[in-house]
Amino acid sequence: MHINLPSISLEKTVRILSVGALCLTGSFILGIETAGEVHPFEASKAVSPEEAVEVAHQEAGDIDGNGQVDLKDAMKVLEIVQGYEEASPLQLRADPNGDSRLTTEDALRILRTIAVR
Repeated sequence: MHINLPSISLEKTVRILSVGALCLTGSFILGIETAGEVHPFEASKAVSPEEAVEVAHQEAGDIDGNGQVDLKDAMKVLEIVQGYEEASPLQLRADPNGDSRLTTEDALRILRTIAVR
């Protein structure tokens, strides 16, 4: 039995290139579909003197500004993530992981903080 080696390697090459093209096309389509979900913000918004005092005393994760990290803060983060309300600059500064974005991961971090206490 004679095996033609060049035809096998050509077949494998075609398969690899096909899978690569499919992955590239899928990634591009997925990128186009999710591109509108990015919500940029201005991290350098001006803060009033009253807000500056609040920021100085605000603990990371205290989204509602009541002086303690509790279940209400996690719920507020989820409301912001779902788009029920817009995050204020003070809320963004209280972001638990410090990336100035409120995500579901931040709500989970708040819940873990509450559980540890």
